[in-house]
Formats: sequence, structure tokens, C-alpha cells
Amino acid sequence: MITKNLLSILTLSALMMACGSKSNEQEETSTVDTEADSTAVAEVPSTKEVEAVGIWDKVSVRATPSEDGKWLTSVSLGESLTYLGEEAKDSNDKMYYKIRLNDGKEGWVRYEFVVPEAKPAVFVNESDLYNRPDLLTKSDKKFSKMDIIAVKQAQDDWVEVTGKRTNGKWIESGWVRKSNISYEPVDIAMAKFAKPAMETEDPDSRAKKLEEILNNVDLSSSAFVVDIKAALDEIKLNAGSSEEVDATAEEEDSMEMEDEEAMEEDRQE
Repeated sequence: MITKNLLSILTLSALMMACGSKSNEQEETSTVDTEADSTAVAEVPSTKEVEAVGIWDKVSVRATPSEDGKWLTSVSLGESLTYLGEEAKDSNDKMYYKIRLNDGKEGWVRYEFVVPEAKPAVFVNESDLYNRPDLLTKSDKKFSKMDIIAVKQAQDDWVEVTGKRTNGKWIESGWVRKSNISYEPVDIAMAKFAKPAMETEDPDSRAKKLEEILNNVDLSSSAFVVDIKAALDEIKLNAGSSEEVDATAEEEDSMEMEDEEAMEEDRQE
């Protein structure tokens, strides 16, 4: 009887140990699977960071997506930056993009002034704007030389661009021939400074600004140097012509005064 009871106890113990071992194996397998799933989820990025371009000058970068957010810095026209894949609207339903500048500073800007998945470029020639990459779709709009834009994509001999035209009122998009643009940073920088300088009304101020730009060695390799020199030479030529006209006018006035004095002397005699 004792032997039978002992055998029963041993059999029951073996069964319990087997069940416990199986349970532990299941728990370990479950733990491994959970860890694997957790790792897989962690590898999926939560945001998509892409290249972007600022297409408006002096755009405010703020600490929060709001006009009332703390001002951090500003984005320059044609500046390269990174779009962090985050968007938000303020209380006035205005959309903001979160961006990172080249110095690592992050903040929020109005979405209209940033083009994600694009590269900066500048027009080196006047260019017609097309609705599609097809010569048959030419519009009545043109981009001017030194207009800075964002290039969104390329197709054969065409590129899709977004930016403000010199003669436009707001930001526009379309297609242009890629031979009319430059991606060189020095050309983009030269256009950024030279274009407003060339539009200065006062000739003396315009000449001074252009001379300062030409004396900047960092911009000396730009394709626009020739245009700047030509504009400066024109100012000097016009100034020389004006001086000649003024000198001739003064000489004529002097001669008239001498004639009047001579006539007065004759009358007195």
C-alpha cells in the first residue's frame, strides 16, 4: 500500500514539473516575441525629415506654432533647412511647419513660406513659366534673372519651381527649362543681395551698394559678377553725362551773364 501511494505521489510530481516547465517555456517565448515586436515598433520613425527651402525673406521662426510664440530667429529667402514632418494650427487656424536650421536650432514657421522636399535655386536667365513640362502649355508669366525659387522635382529638361516672380504679387508654381537656373550657393547668395541693391532708386546709394557687393570676396565667383559690374558702369556713365550737362549749362549761364554785363556797360557809355 505504501509502495502504491509513493508511486502515485512520484507520478503526480512528475506531471506537475512537466506542466511547470511547459508554462515557463511559453512565458519565455511570449517574452521574446514581445521584445521582438517592441524592437520592430521602435525602428519605425515617428516623423519624416526632408530637405526644404525658404521662399520668402525674413520669415519668423517661433518657439511655438503661433504668432504669439517666442521669436527665435528668421529664415532667409533661398535658405536650405530641414522640415521635421510636424504640422500644427494656431487658434486662428493658421498652419505652421516645424523646421530645423543648419545651426541645429528648431522652431515653427508659417507653412506658406517653406517648401518641403525641394532644393534652392536662382534664375540666371529670364524664363517663361509653363503650366506643365510641355512647350504647348506656356503661360503669360515670366521669372526674371536673379529670382530665387525652390525646385521641387525634375523631368527631362524641365524642373518644377515655386517662388515669387519679380513682377508677381504672390508665390506661384509651374515648370521652367532647367538650363535657366543655377543651384550654386554663391549665385543664390549674390542674387539675394544684388537684386535689391540694383533696385535702389538713388544712383549714388545704388552704386555704393553694388561696390560693396563686388568687394565681397566670398561672392567673387558668382556668375552674376558681370551683371553687377555692368550695372555699376552704367551708373558711372550716366553720372559722367550728367556732370558734362551741368558743366555745359554753367558755361552757358556764365556767357549769358558776361553778355548782359557788356550790354549794360554799353548803355552806360
